[in-house]
Amino acid sequence: MKKNPPQKTVRTGKTGSKPKKNTQKSMPPRMQILRMARIASLLKKNSCPTAEKLLREYERLELEDGKTIRAKYSLRTVYRDIDSLRNDFDCPVKYDRMNKTYYLDDHNWEFNCPAQLSESAMLALVIGGRIAEDVFPEPVRGRISRAVDEILKGNSPEFLETALIRSLKVFAEAGVVEESPVFSVVFEAWQKHRRLRILYDDQRGGMQEREVDPHVLFLYLREWRIKAFCHLRNAPRTFVINRIRNAHMMPETFTPDRAIIDSVTPDNIVSYAKLHGVKIRLAGDAPKFARANHMHSKQTIRKNGDGSCLFSIPEVPAEVIVPWILSQKGEAVPLEPPELVDAVRKGARATLDSLPPDTI
Repeated sequence: MKKNPPQKTVRTGKTGSKPKKNTQKSMPPRMQILRMARIASLLKKNSCPTAEKLLREYERLELEDGKTIRAKYSLRTVYRDIDSLRNDFDCPVKYDRMNKTYYLDDHNWEFNCPAQLSESAMLALVIGGRIAEDVFPEPVRGRISRAVDEILKGNSPEFLETALIRSLKVFAEAGVVEESPVFSVVFEAWQKHRRLRILYDDQRGGMQEREVDPHVLFLYLREWRIKAFCHLRNAPRTFVINRIRNAHMMPETFTPDRAIIDSVTPDNIVSYAKLHGVKIRLAGDAPKFARANHMHSKQTIRKNGDGSCLFSIPEVPAEVIVPWILSQKGEAVPLEPPELVDAVRKGARATLDSLPPDTI
């Protein structure tokens, strides 16, 4: 019986499939990886780019990477990159002939390819990873560290010798990385734009169950918080993650609200009642610490004739400014408003009253 000859698989350059081999695929050139990463990013954002738009993105990439356009691209370059994404990385990219745009058929696809980074980009990545080790609690800390290690595997960071990495030290303030059993759930819900059902301790003797959409994740006063749309109050609310006793990620998704995101500023982080027209006399090292604490975007520090300084803050919560004044050990004296002076006096007296008699 005559056997049929083996069929050859021919790669067309656009839609042909690449025969599977047991050998490891060679890594594409660095600039091609960056180009394909930009395509993948646009596809994941539902931007539906045209080939012409991708060509313009390529020129932008060159400017970002080397400050000058070193290569002249054509539409054929775009087609080759799309072909490589489809055949080498199993990208479910489709072409809309009517609108002449590309789109993803499956948004669960990930571009799993080690990035080819410049030395400055690798250094920034390592610095960010080290800071994350001191700021994020587990298990997010470990996930970030493993992700950085995985990206560096695909690069050649000879300049990042062990001594250099170990010489970079970040000392976060006490309490920044306090462990929370629900942090990873909240983090994932924020990352994936998913609704949360939480049990929240309002610190007034009650626990409340709420459904919230976490639009913003931020660190403030050594505590991780979320600014979320609360469906119980039908309005945005801020929640301290360490006061969330239980958290469950729900199937419902939400679209990030730019207004809620932009509302989290140094002047409007927490919803405490604020003291207005705050004035504090500073001496010693207090001016230096005042400059390092941005309590309001329009705060000012002016020198007085006697060598002291006048610290003026348009508005600030008492919960923020009173502990700061007390921490300055007499080098920050409140002048206005009277409510601030009274609150600091009560705080200092409470500290003295709590001390054993033989220590005063």
